[in-house]
Amino acid sequence: MSVTLILLPIALAAAAAAGGVGVLGAAVTAKAGDGAGPAAQIRVRTRMKDSTLLADALTNLGATAITVSRSRVTAKLDGVTLTMTLTDDGVWEAHVEGRDGNEVTVLSATELLQRLDGEYAAMVQQAVAEKIRARAETSGFDLVSETREADDTVTMVLNVRAQA
Repeated sequence: MSVTLILLPIALAAAAAAGGVGVLGAAVTAKAGDGAGPAAQIRVRTRMKDSTLLADALTNLGATAITVSRSRVTAKLDGVTLTMTLTDDGVWEAHVEGRDGNEVTVLSATELLQRLDGEYAAMVQQAVAEKIRARAETSGFDLVSETREADDTVTMVLNVRAQA
């Protein structure tokens, strides 16, 4: 069995929820396939946009055989092959297919994508924190302190330099 996940950008997901479609948590819709195509399709909210950060997040999760282009990412992870394709509408579709006898369920595919989304969020946070560190001084700020919480949340305190 394989599962295809449609990864809706968070802004699009919020608009869909407001319009009555109902995007809550991970799964929105699930439908059985006819045997010729994917066995199930579900929609999940995501913040994923950048294929390079996506590849980094997959690496951090232990994926192997990662190939990346601007609109396609493939990897082997946890006994499955994950293929992510960016549609013309800017929406990622993730197809999860079992390999070596591993079965894929809607639940296991959703959990995999939720883990990937969480790791992707951490990669985005790391990239943003690095940009802040690099630009603080030239933008008139001093980085006073930086702390990392148990959940890897980074808090930075910046002071505005007095203009001379």
